[in-house]
Amino acid sequence: MTREEMFDVVKANMSTIIEGARGKEISEKQSMKDFGADSLEMVEVVSRSMKQCRRKIKRTELAQAKNLGDLLDLLEKAPEATAVTV
Repeated sequence: MTREEMFDVVKANMSTIIEGARGKEISEKQSMKDFGADSLEMVEVVSRSMKQCRRKIKRTELAQAKNLGDLLDLLEKAPEATAVTV
């Protein structure tokens, strides 16, 4: 899966879960907080995105992500999994 495809997955999940992201342009420089996401919404977006991209990222690594570009970096580096439980 390419970075662009992963970003499409993240954006689709954000638009579904975060009301403030619906119909908005989303860039890698932004964070989910920029769209008014609370912590539960952020966890849901990341969990769904990892499952759909078939990747698993450690919580300690996720905590270091400051924006969507950082999240995509982590998704790209994570090994592909056959089944992801989050």
